[in-house]
Amino acid sequence: MRYISVLGFITLLVSACAPMTAPTITTTPVIEPSPTFTPIPTFTASPVPTATPFAILGTVALDFTALLCNAEWMNGGIKLTPCPNPSADISGGYATVLDPVSEGLPIDTPVLKMIPNANALFLRYPPFKVGASDRFRATLRCPASTRCDVQFALEYYDADGKYNGEFMAWDFKSGDSPINVDADLASLTGQTVDFVLTLRLFHTIENSQQDNGLWIAPHIYRPLQ
Repeated sequence: MRYISVLGFITLLVSACAPMTAPTITTTPVIEPSPTFTPIPTFTASPVPTATPFAILGTVALDFTALLCNAEWMNGGIKLTPCPNPSADISGGYATVLDPVSEGLPIDTPVLKMIPNANALFLRYPPFKVGASDRFRATLRCPASTRCDVQFALEYYDADGKYNGEFMAWDFKSGDSPINVDADLASLTGQTVDFVLTLRLFHTIENSQQDNGLWIAPHIYRPLQ
């Protein structure tokens, strides 16, 4: 019966790990070479990246990106067709869901791109009842590769149909840092309103590749009670 003593096994493992040194083989009284054991490497699993939700410890009460095609699109006094066929005329203005990777954002980031093609573009969303702790959250900027000078605004129609066009606004120019918005909606608590995402220009637009606004993860956040 062939066997390896405990001392011999330890000697073998130590010798196998020693760099640039011939292994020392300890055998039993039977004159046969023992097999060489290669230590099995220990693998440390790489951490799997997890997407950070855009509402932590709360819920998304209204997702503006997901409801884009449910909104009423307007260009001043002209109503536009929401989410038109790609071959349709979009010269009056356009909005679309953008691939976030094209702007260096995580793949699961909702991004809404507004292309005004005139002095303003409005997206009027379906009626929404505002909760006591609701907040409007978004990151606002323009595409990195194009020039822009725009105003982002969150506006609304109240239950009587009155338009409140100076509710909240943020100006952005090329070269500015992204605007991180976390706005309290307490003044609207209990009201049912039609929120409007607005992109305004205060100059003549030169072409549709300029003055495009990005709403990154625009939503109404509702903290857990």
